[in-house]
This record gives sequence, structure tokens and C-alpha cells, in this order.
Amino acid sequence: MSTDLAFAALADVAAQIRARQISSVALTRLMLERIARLNPVLNCYITVCAEAAMRQAEGLDRLLDAGTSLGPLHGVPVAVKDNMASAGIRTTAASRILANWVPEEDATVVARLKQAGAVILGKTNLYEFAFGGVHEDYGETRNPWDQARTCSASSSGPACAVAAGLAYASVGTDTGGSVRLPAAACGIVGLKPTYGLVSRAGVLPAGYSLDHVGPFARTVEDTALVLNAIAGPDPRDAAGTRLPAPDATADLGGSAAGITIGVPRVQESERIDPEMRDACRAALVALEGAGARLVEVALPDHLLSRTIMWAIAATELAESHRGWLATRAEDYSPVVRALVRQGAFLSGMDYVRAHRVRQKIIQDYAAVMQRVDVIAMPVVPFPAWPVGAAEVTIDGQTEELMGALTRYCPPFNVTGQPAVSVPCGFNRDGLPLALQIAGRWHEDATVLRVAEAYVQAAGRPSRRPDLP
Repeated sequence: MSTDLAFAALADVAAQIRARQISSVALTRLMLERIARLNPVLNCYITVCAEAAMRQAEGLDRLLDAGTSLGPLHGVPVAVKDNMASAGIRTTAASRILANWVPEEDATVVARLKQAGAVILGKTNLYEFAFGGVHEDYGETRNPWDQARTCSASSSGPACAVAAGLAYASVGTDTGGSVRLPAAACGIVGLKPTYGLVSRAGVLPAGYSLDHVGPFARTVEDTALVLNAIAGPDPRDAAGTRLPAPDATADLGGSAAGITIGVPRVQESERIDPEMRDACRAALVALEGAGARLVEVALPDHLLSRTIMWAIAATELAESHRGWLATRAEDYSPVVRALVRQGAFLSGMDYVRAHRVRQKIIQDYAAVMQRVDVIAMPVVPFPAWPVGAAEVTIDGQTEELMGALTRYCPPFNVTGQPAVSVPCGFNRDGLPLALQIAGRWHEDATVLRVAEAYVQAAGRPSRRPDLP
């Protein structure tokens, strides 16, 4: 029974808390017991806040006893990526440089989770500074579906925690795919919201003009509930939205009927694992059967979007790290040190050119979005890869891993459009497969509506990782 409860939907356990059928203390204790048992194997948490989480849970139970609920997340245990400042709790960014940094103030997203009544279980693992690679001091997060494989990209810890039943939801960051890619690898839902919809104040930057903060959960509804809690204007984020955040759950009951889905033409450089391709095609057929209309569209070259994303992100990362690069270069992992140095060598003219091309890409996507409500395509060309791999073989051809990995996600960081990863099956080895759905700017609710319509048409997955 406790294992079933650990994998229950956030909305379901929240309802049980509100009905006083279970306490926040009991749920938090369940999560902490599972973390103590499984984190040594999966390595998804860097810091576990056991005592603080129990105090939070006790206080939230007392509030309910007094007749006060803070909302749909009241008493629900969640996890936070460790590049988000947390008052009184160390925030390492999985780096040696910040190994002992204890912020005095919460990032806005952390503060909003607390205000919504969520219990913060701890800080989760990531690529060093959310960019490029794993620091040896922290190690790789293991995929709960196959512990010999990775969780893919920098928000590996938040995704793993949710997939493994070690949190009911989590929040991560996405600069070139790092919410959607781990969600795909771990078989859960991961949303990169519209740029600026969720404040980045207090979040360590990777590429400032590309960074997004977004939620992970096991269902689309749960993802929408978390988005509602964390979205909205914040004066601390100068580039953030100034618009009131719409209700992300408002359209979840809507079907796919009347929705026009853009299906991108296959590009010359495109290679995709056959099982991933077939799963995404089957998902589109399911949506068409549910009333959606499929329309072929031509998108800007994915490789161009990826190149622009890397050029901008590397330059912005180098600017953020110029002091540490000068004084603590040897404390970086070799991969991240090389990326920061690479960004430092790019000229101001290179950066300006990249942004000019970026504006053309945005215009081209805006033209496509005048014809369709959403775009649907893979999140990634292949499922989770073995730990330590530097190359991947796709349909018989070998490619450099990072280049192949970042084929389908960077366009929506470049444009700032909302995009969600939703599970769409498993391959013959039992590894999750995923579909990406992207929408118009500030139409995150439509993106989630289509994702939920797919789940309703195809059936909610019942499989979960084989963990005790």
C-alpha cells in the first residue's frame, strides 16, 4: 500500500490530505523513508531536508486542523533542483565552487511553492551549473527504469525523484531542453512554460535569455497544478512576464476536437530511433482519432536553432562566470570549464549575429503558429542512453551524443514558446518514449489541454519503475 501511495497522483494525495484521510506528516515520512532507501542507488538528491520537511508538514497539518488550506498543493511533498536558492539550505548547483553556499533568501519559485503549501523535501542533482555535464563530486543520477542509464540533461535529479516515487512533483530549469529531456527519459510529464511565465529570480543562470523554470509531475493535471502555484509576474525578474498567469487547469477537460496540430516535415539532417518515431506517429494518430486535425508544416532548420542556442547560452554563461573562471577554473569539471572558456572566446559581434538569426527563427515560428494551434514532434531522437556514453547509434548511424540529444528541444528555448514532454509508450527494452507538444506564446493551457487529450485518447500509463 505504501508503494502505491508513493506513486499516486499529486491531485489524489492532495485531495486525501484535504479530506483528512491522510496527513502531510505521513506522506512526508513516506517520501523520506523512500529517499533514505533509494537515493544511495539513484543519486537524485544532493541535500535532503528531513527535519525541516517534517516541521513544515506538521505546521501544514495544524493549519488544516484550524480550517485553513493554502491550496491544491497543501501538504504535498515536492523536490527542487539545486540551482534554485533556498534560505538556510545549501545550494550547490552541483559544483565545487558553491559546495558550501547557504543563501539567505529563497528563489521566487521556492517561495511560491512554500506559499502554496508544498513541503520541500530537498535539493536535487543536476549537471554542474545546469550546463553541459556531471561534476565528479556529485556523480550521475541513475534512471529509475534502468539504473545503467542516465536521466538525460541537467534536470536529471528532479525528474528522477518524481519518476521513482521520491516526490509528487518537482521543479527544474530548461535552457536547451533540460526539463523536457529528463521527463522523456524518465517517463513523466515535464513542461517548459512560456519564457518569463515562471520567475528566474534566485535561480543561478545558465543562459539568461534562454532559461526557463518548469514543473515535473506524473500526470498532466499535476503539472498544471504546480504551474499555477509558481507562475506569474515577479518584480525581481526583470525579464519576466507582466501578464497575470492564466489558470493552467482551465482547459484540461477539453478534447482534441477542433485543435489543429502542425506536424513538421522531416528535415534532411534528421535521424530518429525507429521505435521513437513509431511511438510519436501513433500518438498523432490517437490525437487525430480524438478529433484533432493534422497539418504538415515546414520549420526552420533544427540544427540552426541548436547552433544559435549554444552560441547564446555559452556566451551568457561565460559572462556570468567570468570571475570564477579567472580565480577558480580548476574547480570546474573539464566539460563545463571548456564550455565556459568557449563562450568567453565568442565575440560581441558573434553574440549579436546569433540574436539576429534568433529573431528570424522567432518570426518563422510565429508564421507557422498562425496556421496551427500546436506543433507536435519528438522530444529526443532516442530513449535514455547508457551512463558514460559519448556517442549514440540512431537507425544504424553513429552520432556525437550531445549533438543528437539537442535536436528537437532548442527551437522552443530560442523562441520562448511553451512546450511539454508527455510519455507515449515504451520501447522493447522497457525504456520510456515521449512526444513533445509546443504552442503559441502564453497559451500554456492549450499545450497542456492537448497533452491531456492525448493521454485520454491513448490511455493513462499504468507501468512504473520496478523499485521497492
